[in-house]
Amino acid sequence: MELVRLLNCLADGQYHSGVEIGLELGVSRTAVWKALGKLEASGVALEVVKGKGYRIVGGLDLLSRDAIVGHLNQSSTPFERLYLLQDVDSTNSFLMREESGSDGYALCLSERQSSGRGRRGRVWHSPYAKNLYLSLSFNLAGGAEALEGLSLALGVAVANCLSANGVADIGLKWPNDIWVGDKKLAGLLVELKGEAELGWKVVAGLGINVLMSEDEGSVVDQPWTSISAVASDLSIDRSLWASLLIESLITTIERYRLCGLEGLLAEWSRFDILHGRGVQVSGSGLSGLCMGVDGRGRLLVKSGEELHAINAGEVSVRPNKSSD
Repeated sequence: MELVRLLNCLADGQYHSGVEIGLELGVSRTAVWKALGKLEASGVALEVVKGKGYRIVGGLDLLSRDAIVGHLNQSSTPFERLYLLQDVDSTNSFLMREESGSDGYALCLSERQSSGRGRRGRVWHSPYAKNLYLSLSFNLAGGAEALEGLSLALGVAVANCLSANGVADIGLKWPNDIWVGDKKLAGLLVELKGEAELGWKVVAGLGINVLMSEDEGSVVDQPWTSISAVASDLSIDRSLWASLLIESLITTIERYRLCGLEGLLAEWSRFDILHGRGVQVSGSGLSGLCMGVDGRGRLLVKSGEELHAINAGEVSVRPNKSSD
C-alpha cells in the first residue's frame, strides 16, 4: 500500500479505526497495521486510542500538486516541470541529477528531505510535511559575473513575497538568510553546474519553516521561527505559500537576467538587517561597521578608514555596535 494514500486518510487529524482505513483504501487490516508501523518508523507521530483508532495529532497540511500548478498557471508563471515528492535526499540534489537540455524552469518540492543542506555543508532539519523544501533549476548565460549577486536577488524575492503576504519584520542577513526579528525563518542554497563559456545550470534551494513545532525544531542549533509562529492570524496553506514563493522567485530571476543585482539593490537595502551595525567576519579577523552591499553582492565593511568588500564568509553582529 502506498503510504501517501494512508497519509491522505489521516491528514484530517481525526481518529480512524483500522477497519475504516482498510475499507477506505481497499486493503486488509494487516496491511493497514504494517503501513502504520512504516509511518511511525519514518518519523510521523501517531496517536492510538483503544476504541477510537489512529490519528495524526493536529493533522497534516499535505502539499497539493493541483493547487500549486493551478496558481502558477493562473499567475502566468512560466515553468516546464514540477516534481512533488514524498521523500528525497535533498530537492537541490534531485534537480542537480536531472538531465535536461531545456532552458525552462524545473521545480522540485518534497514533504521531507533526508539530507537537506544549508550553506557550508550544514544540515537543514526537515520534518515531514511541516515546512517547505523547494528547489528550482534554470540556465543562466554568461561568465562568473553573471552569478554575482544571484543569491542576494533570490533573498529579495523571498523577502518581498513574505512581506507582501502579511509576514511582518522580515530581514535579510547577508548573504542568503531570511530572518524575522532575531530568529531565522528561511535559508537559500545556490549550486552550480557548467562553465563560463557554455553557461550555467543553476539550482536554487529554499528551506522555509512554516508549521514546525518547538519539539520538532529542538535539534536546530540557532534561534529559529516559523510562519505559523510569527503570523498566527494568517491562513497557513503550504501549497499556497509554495505557489507564491515560486512565483516571486521566477519573477525576480527574470528581473535579474535583465538588470543584475543593481536593479534590486534598493529592495535589498529595505530588508538589510546588517547595514549600520558593527559586524565580525569569521575567518578573516575583520570587524567594523557594515555599509551595505555593492552591485556585485559583496558585503561592505568599514574598518578604520578602509572599506573592505567581502565576497563570502560568516557574519555575526558585534555586541559593541560602534564602528572601529
